[in-house]
Amino acid sequence: MNRQIAVVLAAAVLVVHAAPASAATGSGTASVGSVDVVLEGKKRIVQPPVGQCLTSGGTVQNASKRIRLRGVAEFGDGTTKCTADKETGRITVEATGQRFELNALPEYGGPRIRMNDYLATCATTLNGSVARMQFSGLVGMDAPKELTPNYTVLIPGDHPDDPPLAKVILNEIIVPSPPDGSITLNLMHVIFAPNGGGPITGELVVGGVYCTPLV
Repeated sequence: MNRQIAVVLAAAVLVVHAAPASAATGSGTASVGSVDVVLEGKKRIVQPPVGQCLTSGGTVQNASKRIRLRGVAEFGDGTTKCTADKETGRITVEATGQRFELNALPEYGGPRIRMNDYLATCATTLNGSVARMQFSGLVGMDAPKELTPNYTVLIPGDHPDDPPLAKVILNEIIVPSPPDGSITLNLMHVIFAPNGGGPITGELVVGGVYCTPLV
């Protein structure tokens, strides 16, 4: 199962409305990605949020170099930026990466999934939050050029009766219920062995951002 489907660009925008706020501060965070997986029930591999930034007044910028997690994934160079406008209270955060490769699946009959440049960003307003993502050069899985929120692909096991190796969610949008104006966007969220019984368990995120509006 070594599909080579290339997606040139995918992007989405979502606005979450909340009640008007009374104070003048929002908050947010961004990271290039993170990993917490267990291989064959024995070896745990953890990568804390890469290049994570947090809003703390003014602008915070971080850069990360290439990270290789053998048998799992590779993150290319990346950056994060978190900005808090002291006058308006507006929060803007973004995470960018130059390359990502998921190489945990081929050993078990799944595809090698890669993408080139990618961006995830969100911002707050008095009425809610706006989130957006885009990427280029997706290879190894099917995806439309126009991605709806929470576009999901199941990666089957090597044999017809095997449980899925992974569930891949693109443009993952998470909002609380009831909505409070905050939003989490993960450009890619990989859940290994979503039905249990797989050789790899755990989760992986590429391009994660979170914004909560003025509160």
